[in-house]
Amino acid sequence: MARRRTYTPPFDLRVERLEPKGMGAGEHEGRTVLVRGVAPGALVLVRPFRRKRGVLHTRRVGLVEAAPDAVQPRCAAFGTCGGCVLQEAPLEAQRAAKVSLVHRSVGSLEGVLLHPPVGRDAAYGYRNRVELTYGNRRYLSDDEVREGVSNQGRYIGFHAPGRFDRIVDVDRCELVSEGMNALIAVARSHLLASAFEPWDIREHTGFWRHLLLREGQDGDRLVVVFTSPPDDPAAAQAELEALAAALPEVGGVVWYVNDRVADAAVGEQRAVLTGRNWLEERLGHLRFLLAPQAFFQTNSPGAELLYDTVATAAGSGHRLLDLYCGSGSIALWLASSFAEVVGVELHAPAVQDACENAVRNGVTNARFVQGEVEKVALDLQGDVVVVDPPRVGLHPKAAAWLASLPATRLVYVACNPTSLGRDREILEAGGWELQELWTVDMFPQTGHVEAVARFDRVRG
Repeated sequence: MARRRTYTPPFDLRVERLEPKGMGAGEHEGRTVLVRGVAPGALVLVRPFRRKRGVLHTRRVGLVEAAPDAVQPRCAAFGTCGGCVLQEAPLEAQRAAKVSLVHRSVGSLEGVLLHPPVGRDAAYGYRNRVELTYGNRRYLSDDEVREGVSNQGRYIGFHAPGRFDRIVDVDRCELVSEGMNALIAVARSHLLASAFEPWDIREHTGFWRHLLLREGQDGDRLVVVFTSPPDDPAAAQAELEALAAALPEVGGVVWYVNDRVADAAVGEQRAVLTGRNWLEERLGHLRFLLAPQAFFQTNSPGAELLYDTVATAAGSGHRLLDLYCGSGSIALWLASSFAEVVGVELHAPAVQDACENAVRNGVTNARFVQGEVEKVALDLQGDVVVVDPPRVGLHPKAAAWLASLPATRLVYVACNPTSLGRDREILEAGGWELQELWTVDMFPQTGHVEAVARFDRVRG
């Protein structure tokens, strides 16, 4: 017999704090309530749609009372896109909420030196990368659904929260530069006039799939177009060449073909339509050549601030171990403070990029090792360790190894403060002690935040 679902009517919720994944949180009838797209301080009308582990998940229905310091969101898609959930709060209030989130996530802060939040002044236009999805079904508001508006058409934009099959149709993104927005506008116009159909995620038909735009601090831009395998390769080539010719001021346009059904911007390179298939980026005195899909921090000025913070926490020493090093940017940034830096990274292409970046920047005291951190690092020693793990945090084997490593200092860079709080318990059980904590706001308007924690070995 199916379980009967209990209906809870809409109610007013005062959002009190920021929780992970950009969720606003408050209390209602003794229960924690989460809602997306509401900054702390606001009173909103919410509609419940799910209970999970004692927490009530809701959707924002309307604004009852704005926070005292509220500002007007800049983006026309605020409330539907789901990415920039804190736009109604000024930058200072966003950072205060993120500091509170980091401190609550990490655990006891007794005896820990807490630094004020750091971040660049740019609240918008800071992203150096944006990925848009093509689709044939648009996300509709509640009013549009009631009015019977059709969701069928040609769209390019971002997925609505929780909807893999619905596109929030946009003609610009406020987090990227005007030059990048000019590229989005051209791509959108081309799609509307194209003889080729956008991808149907349910039927697995259509041609246009994803558009990836990247931009360096010095204005270099790269465009990557992902399509399904074409039925008529010659016609598809002509179509892509026409799009490439219309895109202004780009260093290269690359065509990738994706033969998978999963909704991801992946595939094999089919052709370089114009220019080159790499982007040049600068971080401080370092220069990097980035492949189309290479991982890199999405806020370059913010990354410089983050790496300066890591450098302060790490200090200097004989050998630095940089674990989960990616393309080597942190190791290279800190190389001048150590006799030797050793990076460890699972993905072979990233290791190759790291080696090439070291040569390109004349860094001779860096080497990089390919493999799983929890396996490769077991044979390495260093007096200072930097770990920048994925959102899930450290692999249990890596955490256990770090807990017993006879180093003097450990710097943990966390894009997920909750993972830092969990891994802290393992590290401190092994003789480490949290000494200092920084909050770095690299992603204004969003719920994402970076934390930098310095541990010193006190026993073991």
